[in-house]
Amino acid sequence: MKITRIEAFQVELPYAGGSYHWGRGNVIRTALTTVITVHTDEGFTGCGESCPIGGNYLAAFAEGIVPALSLLAPAVIGEDPREVHAIERRMDAVLRGPPYAKSAIDAACWDILGQSCGQPVCVLLGGRLTIGGSMYRVVPQKDPHAAAQEMEVHRSAGYRQFQIKVGNDWKADIDRIINATSLLEPGETAFADANRGWSLNEALAVVHAVRDTGVMIEQPCDSYDECLHVRRRTDLPMKLDECVTDLKMAQRVVVDQSAEVVCLKISNLGGLTKARRIRDYLVEHGLSVVCEDTWGGEITTAAVAHFAASTPASLLYNTTDLHNYNTVSTGQPPPVVRNGKLYAGTEPGLGVKPDTQVLGEPLAIYTESSNED
Repeated sequence: MKITRIEAFQVELPYAGGSYHWGRGNVIRTALTTVITVHTDEGFTGCGESCPIGGNYLAAFAEGIVPALSLLAPAVIGEDPREVHAIERRMDAVLRGPPYAKSAIDAACWDILGQSCGQPVCVLLGGRLTIGGSMYRVVPQKDPHAAAQEMEVHRSAGYRQFQIKVGNDWKADIDRIINATSLLEPGETAFADANRGWSLNEALAVVHAVRDTGVMIEQPCDSYDECLHVRRRTDLPMKLDECVTDLKMAQRVVVDQSAEVVCLKISNLGGLTKARRIRDYLVEHGLSVVCEDTWGGEITTAAVAHFAASTPASLLYNTTDLHNYNTVSTGQPPPVVRNGKLYAGTEPGLGVKPDTQVLGEPLAIYTESSNED
């Protein structure tokens, strides 16, 4: 089997909640997502999706996913998509660093591998170790009454973990954390996600002010070293996110004992192949992980669902249903969400097909003949 054609589509995903606020002044109303289809000479077609968003992933906009594909696609056309590690090495050889375009191609290859052997991707990633991954929902940056009402809506849908978006005004963040944690019911947890928004001094002031809430602090500062500095000066649990971009950083987390939880975003790591490697390393050392991605639609969420399902249940902190954040779909059928949990499908591959009516005509097409040109 060999890859004969790769197509790239882009579509805007309006946020279902109108405006999504996080970090230091970041707002999402619409995200631009890229869907990749990989075609083979044996009739199998796989799909992947990558949707970096906002200032926290600005490098993805600077690199440009579609321009990156002009280097990546010729490198893998003619190769066997089922050999995911070989595909990974070829992509890394022609384009060092930028992970987002690689992630979509990588997911499409896993999709083809699953289809070709009749197995869902989670089985190929190690097995279905979690039946329904618990999800979290965001506590909005609204007044306390509105926040309480929205939390109750999520609670009635089965959610028991809540992400408090902070990182803009550190003094107001203290009040937001104290208010949100006071609304928690027995068995519920909360984590305050600054998305790198606090300076070192601000982060230290916040963690000291909210120490009695027991809240988990997520990615308080921009750099790993700053986060580690905060970690060593608080007894609150720590979760790291944006600063963990590869296996070497995961190894530092283990050696430094800098977190209890690590958030693994598939696109930010360069695809399922790399994400699985990092996940398995962290799990082997007893750390809990979050299985998610930067943003995206049904195709992204399908990959997330399989990634989460192949994680040991005792060490899967949570996951999320990104496709339900949007008013536009990228694929069908959507992954199953029930009672606050995300379920990986049982169909071969990712179990989702691109929504051609939404995606429209491809933005770019790469073939064997274009390689020759």
